Amino acid sequence: MLPQRHNPMLTHSRAALVRAVTACAGCREAQALHSLTWKLGLASDVVLATALLTRYAKRGLLASAQRLFDEMPRRDVVACNAMLAALGAAGRTADTRALFERMPDRTPASWNTMVTCHCRAGDLASARRVFEASLRAGSSSVVSWNAMIDGYCKVGRMDAARDLFDRMGCTLPDVVTWNTMMAGYLHQGEPAAAIAMFHRLVHIHQQQQQHEEEHRLRPTTVTMATVVTACTQVGDFALGQQIHLQIRQQGTRVDAVLSNSLMDMYFKCGSVDRALDVFRTMPSRPNLFCWNTVIAGLGMNGRGQDAVNAFRDMVDGARNRRQHEVKPDAVTFVALLSACSHSGLVAAGRKLFADMLPVYGLPPQTEHYGCVVDLLCRAGRVDEAARLVRTMPGRPNAKVLGSLLLLDAHAPEREGGVRLSEWAARRISEMDLGDGAAYGLSNVYASLQRWDRVEEHRSGVRAAARHGRGTRHKQPGRTCYDLASSCAN
Repeated sequence: MLPQRHNPMLTHSRAALVRAVTACAGCREAQALHSLTWKLGLASDVVLATALLTRYAKRGLLASAQRLFDEMPRRDVVACNAMLAALGAAGRTADTRALFERMPDRTPASWNTMVTCHCRAGDLASARRVFEASLRAGSSSVVSWNAMIDGYCKVGRMDAARDLFDRMGCTLPDVVTWNTMMAGYLHQGEPAAAIAMFHRLVHIHQQQQQHEEEHRLRPTTVTMATVVTACTQVGDFALGQQIHLQIRQQGTRVDAVLSNSLMDMYFKCGSVDRALDVFRTMPSRPNLFCWNTVIAGLGMNGRGQDAVNAFRDMVDGARNRRQHEVKPDAVTFVALLSACSHSGLVAAGRKLFADMLPVYGLPPQTEHYGCVVDLLCRAGRVDEAARLVRTMPGRPNAKVLGSLLLLDAHAPEREGGVRLSEWAARRISEMDLGDGAAYGLSNVYASLQRWDRVEEHRSGVRAAARHGRGTRHKQPGRTCYDLASSCAN
C-alpha cells in the first residue's frame, strides 16, 4: 500500500475537502467537514487545516480556530498568518503580538496584520514601530502603508498621514491610498483638500493611460462617492455635476453609497428631479440610507407630502412588490417629521409621531419631540406644543425649548405666550448658555418694544455665562445621512 501522502484516492479526497471547506456557509458544515478529515486520516494536512482554521475565524469561532491551530503537528507561514489574522480581527492585540513574536518566518502579510491590529486598537505608536521595522526588514507592502495612513486619518492626524503619503513617492501608492487620503480630509472638515487630491489622482491616471501602464490608479466607486460628497460640502455643485457626467461616460459602477452621495448633492442644490432620477435608476434596490436621503431631501425642498409618500412607498411598496422590506429607523423619523414641519402637515406629522412606537417599534427620542414641537409652533398651536414639552420624558433640550421662543416671537400679542417664553428661556439658560436660543427671549421682548426687559434679560445671560453656569462643550454637528453612515466602512 502506498504511503498516505502518495495515495491518489486521498489526494483526490483532500482536494475535494479543501473546496468544500472553502465553500461551506455554516458553522455546522465546517465542523462536519472537520470530523471527516479525521476519519480520512487527513488531520495533519496543513493546507486542509489552514482552510478549516480560516473558515472558523470567518464564522466568529475563534476558540475552535485556536484549538485547531494548537493541535496542528506542523504549521507553515500560511497557517501562522491565518491564525494571526483571526486574532487581529477579533481585537486580541496581545495574543496577536505574542504569536507574531514566535513566528520563525514572516511575510509581508504578517507585518500587515500587526500594523492593522495596532491601528484598530488605537495604538498608533506601536503600529508605527512595527511599520518602520517592516521597512528595515524589507517586508513591507502597500497594504502596510495604507493601514498606517488610515490609522492616522481616523484620529485626525492628517499631517502625519500626508508625510507618509509623500514618502511613498510616485509609484508605490495605489487607488486605495488615494481614497484613504481623500476620505481622511473629508472627515476632518477639509473637503477642498479632498477635491485637490482627486484632481491630482485623475491627472496621474491620465498620464498612465498615455504610457499604456497598468490602471492601478483608475478612480473607483469609492473615489467618486468621496469627491461628490466633498463637492457638496464646499458648495461646488457645477464640479459635482461634471463628475456625475464623467461617471456616466466612463461606466463607473454605481452602488448605493455613490447613489446616496449624488442624491444628497442634487437635493442640496435644489435639483430635486435629478436627485429622484438617480434614485429611480439605481442598479440595486435602495437601502435604508438611500430612502432616508430621499425623505430628508424632499423635506428640505418643501415637498413634505412627497416625503410622506416616499416613506409609505418604503414601508409598504416593498411588500406589495414582494421585495425585501426596508424598516425605518430613528433617523428616518427625524427626516420625516422635519419634512412635515417645513410643509405644515400637522395631521400627518401627528399621526406618524403617534405610530412610531406601536407600529414601528421606535420609542420617540428628544429629536423627534423637537420636530413635532417645531411643527406645532409653526402652525401656531402654542398650547398643544407647550403641553407636549411639559409631558415629554426626560429634559427638553435647547432646540425643543427654542421652538417655543420662535413661536412667541411671531405672536408677541399673546401675554401667555410671553410667560411661556420666559419659562423656556430660563430652562435654556440653565442647561446651555452657549446656545443662541438662550438669547431668544430678548427678541420676543424687542418685538413688544419692552426694551427694559431686553437689556435685563441679556445682562442676566451674560452674567451667568461669565460665571460658567450652565455651560457645556458643544460637539460639531453631523448630517443625519452623511457618507460615514452610508458605508459601514
